[in-house]
Amino acid sequence: MEKPAVQTQPSTLPFFDTAHALNLLRGIHELRAERKFFDVTLRAEGREFPCHRAVLAAASNYFKAMFAGTLRESAMDCVELHEVSAELLGLLLDFCYTGRVTVSQDNVDLLLKTADLFQFPSVKEACCAFLEQRLDVSNCLEIQDFAEAYACRGLAESARRFALRNVAELAGGKDFARLPWKRLLELVSDDGLCVDKEETAYQIAARWVKADPQRRLHRWPELLQQVRLPFVRRFYLLAHVESDPLVYLSPACLRLVSEARAFQSCAYDRHDRPCHRMRPRPSTGLAEILVVVGGCDQDCDELVTVDCYNPQTGQWRYLAEFPDHLGGGYSISALGNDMYVTGGSDGSRLYDGVWRYNSSVNEWTEVSPMLKAREYHSSCVLKGQLHVVASDSTERYDHVLDCWEPLQPMLHPMDNCSTTACRGRLYAIGSLAGQDTMAIQSYDPQSDRWALVNCGQLPPWSFAPKTVTLNGLIYFVRDDSADVDVYNPQKNEWDKIPPMTQVHVGGSVAALGGRLFVSGGYDNTFELSDVVEAYDPAARGWSPAGRLPQPTFWHGSVSIFRQFMPQAPSAFEPALDPAETNAIQLHRHHLRSLALQDQNHNQNLNHAH
Repeated sequence: MEKPAVQTQPSTLPFFDTAHALNLLRGIHELRAERKFFDVTLRAEGREFPCHRAVLAAASNYFKAMFAGTLRESAMDCVELHEVSAELLGLLLDFCYTGRVTVSQDNVDLLLKTADLFQFPSVKEACCAFLEQRLDVSNCLEIQDFAEAYACRGLAESARRFALRNVAELAGGKDFARLPWKRLLELVSDDGLCVDKEETAYQIAARWVKADPQRRLHRWPELLQQVRLPFVRRFYLLAHVESDPLVYLSPACLRLVSEARAFQSCAYDRHDRPCHRMRPRPSTGLAEILVVVGGCDQDCDELVTVDCYNPQTGQWRYLAEFPDHLGGGYSISALGNDMYVTGGSDGSRLYDGVWRYNSSVNEWTEVSPMLKAREYHSSCVLKGQLHVVASDSTERYDHVLDCWEPLQPMLHPMDNCSTTACRGRLYAIGSLAGQDTMAIQSYDPQSDRWALVNCGQLPPWSFAPKTVTLNGLIYFVRDDSADVDVYNPQKNEWDKIPPMTQVHVGGSVAALGGRLFVSGGYDNTFELSDVVEAYDPAARGWSPAGRLPQPTFWHGSVSIFRQFMPQAPSAFEPALDPAETNAIQLHRHHLRSLALQDQNHNQNLNHAH
């Protein structure tokens, strides 16, 4: 007969009392109330506080160092504290025994200072939370200074953001003129400055200087560098900025105005020479966007869609569709804030047509055709003019005159070349016609001459790579691998950057916001991809940047600025003194004519303001 099975019981029973900590704290508080087991007395302003060393050391690293170390206070029965009032010391000791403290408007400043001195971080955080709830225009800058002085990073950041969000109201206050130089510079230079248009940033900076010109005039050039003058309306730039004595009497300031005018006339290449002034503030509603034009889908059907991607929001939007059959072999370039699509073919005939996308009205219109119909050519912008390069000819388009002119052809014809502008020259890369040899040729617009670039041994390219310029360097994105090569024309040196996360066969590359964006094409598994990845030169790394609306190849991509709804309230407008008012009245007729010219020219980046 089998013996009955004996059920074994667990040898241990883990147990945790969730109320233990609260009960322990309650017990310690009762011991204090019953005045039992005190072993030290703290004294401040003649008032004595009997305490338990263990409780103080457990609650504060300050007291832990005092009583658990080798300091002489560790052996003393009574310790005199000179850095604190009796009232605040009592609040902190009550916190040690109860975990509670009451923060008020009357004690918050001193309580935070005392909590910082005696290392009570949670009390310090409670004071910061109290101050953060009471941020307003009258105290935000003072609170930011206070928070920075006591290493309250979260409170300081909250106060800084509050000041940036409410800068228009802040600048209109009577205390604004007394703002310290360092704080004003931080505000005006911050991307997060909440202004409805960049003119407001200029007005804020100018008002501060004019409040005390004798002491502040030497600060003006440095301050004006932080204003995004390229995004100030062209009319305002002429009528208010360039005519301001603060500006026209300063060569350094006039150079900044010239830079802005060059940008607005498309003569400044923001990718070749990136600068923080070429980056619009998000609050104005103006954003640099990636625009993807045409291409083919998974079924190899040709697309006429035009999609734009805003990296700030991660959202895609539709722009006006291309009004004609794109075909193949066309080229796309951004000229200022507009785009141009040149040439192409339908398989039987070549196109000489040129379409311009006018970003101010979201509309495509035809402009003067090229001098010669062509497909599989390359286009890029150099010194504010559109250049089209093909194996047998080169021509240039003047968007102001709406006309084309022939230029010298390349010294050596190249098949299916890729072009980019860098440091005032045009660079073309491709296979020499009838040969397997790759070469780079450069075009000098001053002399209208082409020359072979003696840049040593070229990387082992099987096909002409796609090229793009960023910060004085030319990036060569390969079509058959994830490798990317970099050429420095100034130093005549080659380099490599980390490879892309995947291959982009038939993909597209564009520069945007100081980064490279590579999109679409076929990936390593020969699947058509919708991946968009970006390279950050500062971090020397690639990261996912989004996805195309659909997998696409043989598309074009460029970056332009587009106006969305401003995020800021109406602009701060300082009161004008009588002299300024009279000057405006005297020039009203002249300024009206300038405004009409500005409107007709229709190349204003900030037209929506």
